[in-house]
Amino acid sequence: MTFINTAVDLQSLPAAEDVALQPVHPAYKKVLRTEWAFTLLIFIALAIVCIVVFPFFRQPAGWIALTLGVALIGLFYYLWIENSFPFLAFAIREKDILLQSGWIVRTVKHCPFNRIQNCSVQSGPLERRFGLASLVIYTAGSGGADLRLRGLLQEDADRFRHFILETIHQEPDADN
Repeated sequence: MTFINTAVDLQSLPAAEDVALQPVHPAYKKVLRTEWAFTLLIFIALAIVCIVVFPFFRQPAGWIALTLGVALIGLFYYLWIENSFPFLAFAIREKDILLQSGWIVRTVKHCPFNRIQNCSVQSGPLERRFGLASLVIYTAGSGGADLRLRGLLQEDADRFRHFILETIHQEPDADN
């Protein structure tokens, strides 16, 4: 038996930029900002505890360092949200799902339907407040979710879940 593995013409491959990605719902930015505010409040509370418990932080150098630390962490987290949000996008195609994220390091995750075992729709209190949900995709061999599309309208998440489940139940098993 002869092993054949012909080289692929790289110019004939489709360009990733040709895929039209759909941005997440704009209200998801409000969810991220609210999470940021809660996180910042926790850091402020921890800073106050540090000032009360540890004598060093009661001195000017200590509380100034603590205040600057909390302010810088809060500022960095806020800038991260604002700058990475425009790159949150997805595409649901005939045979797969793509999820793009990242501001500094851009990531595109790809999940073919024939690898999906199950999917669910989840929404926490903040997401429900803004009418949003997350579509969670599970594939074989993983301990948890492989792909999580956040920032979808609840109706869209339900519709996408139904489409994916219908598609994976119609496809013949690729391994047989």
